Amino acid sequence: MIEKQLQNILQLGKSHQSKLYIVGGTLRDLILGRQCSDFDFAVRSASTLAKEYAHDTKSALVPLDTTPGRETFRVVTKKNIHFDFSELQGESIETDLSQRDFTINAMAISLQNFIGGSKDFIDPCNGKYDIEKKIIRVLPGPIFLSDPLRMLRAFRFMSKIQFKIENATFNKIKKLGAKINHVATERILSELKILLSSTEASPSIEAMHNSGMLKHIFPDLYKSNKTPRSLKPFNHLEFLASNPKQINLKPLTEIKKALSNRSETIKLGSILYPLIKTSKVNKRTVQKTKIGKILSALHASKADINYIDAITSCANSASNKNLYLPKNKSNQIELYKFVDKHELGLISGLFLSISNLFKFPITNGIGKDLA
Repeated sequence: MIEKQLQNILQLGKSHQSKLYIVGGTLRDLILGRQCSDFDFAVRSASTLAKEYAHDTKSALVPLDTTPGRETFRVVTKKNIHFDFSELQGESIETDLSQRDFTINAMAISLQNFIGGSKDFIDPCNGKYDIEKKIIRVLPGPIFLSDPLRMLRAFRFMSKIQFKIENATFNKIKKLGAKINHVATERILSELKILLSSTEASPSIEAMHNSGMLKHIFPDLYKSNKTPRSLKPFNHLEFLASNPKQINLKPLTEIKKALSNRSETIKLGSILYPLIKTSKVNKRTVQKTKIGKILSALHASKADINYIDAITSCANSASNKNLYLPKNKSNQIELYKFVDKHELGLISGLFLSISNLFKFPITNGIGKDLA
């Protein structure tokens, strides 16, 4: 099915005398042996080809970048396969690759050779070597200065594909980290949410702290602490989210569903949770809390702001009340009131509260110390 679609795209390119190259993440995933449903093309007349292919296949067309000379359009087929058409940068594919972010994304192969089964990639920056060594290495030149968001993207790749940022790249991020504040906040939030959607985001968050990047994005976390109080609890939360049976809660299926449906939003709430202690609660609007203001500045959706407020409020109430499963009826009434008040963020909020303990119960009844 995909091969037929690629053949059709190849013929479309030939009809416009435009040579297509498969680039970036598609080849990275191929080397890693991952199934690929996203194909990235670098090509002349990218917008024309994308629009025509979307029309011919009755597919959705999504403009990702409409900047003249840098146009990128995504075609989403009915099988939910993505084809991204990006305008070729510079005089050649080698010039285009030299302007990308990391070596692992600076590879290409002509679509015709790819369909023919060739794996002879155009790889001027030794990206294949870095993929095999699981290294994230920035390309030479002012890559971070031209788009500081690429620094945050390094941690996103660390989180999603479990690679290590090599030392020279890490040191560049430490030196230039403050430039992240020149980036539109909605772009920062988008990258953060992709990073946090990984089941193993903790090492990336810790690396962001060590590089200073976390402080540049969330300076309020550092006003009274050199190390944010949310780092260890964040690690605890990821452990619990992956192993909810460790604290012997039921129904397990519903709990897993609640934790996975909005995992990146829950984790963002976990990072900001220490700030709830310094927030001035205003019952009429979430925006008045410190956490709400930070999320609003990042252009988070109202739904996400409300949800994070709900889970952090629930966690804070649970820690203040020191909740236990009650046996007498009067305590049960208090528990029911608590559940009713915190219904929206109940499950995630309770897990957030537990993650802020140094020890919490596991199935054999013995506390597990994750500190």
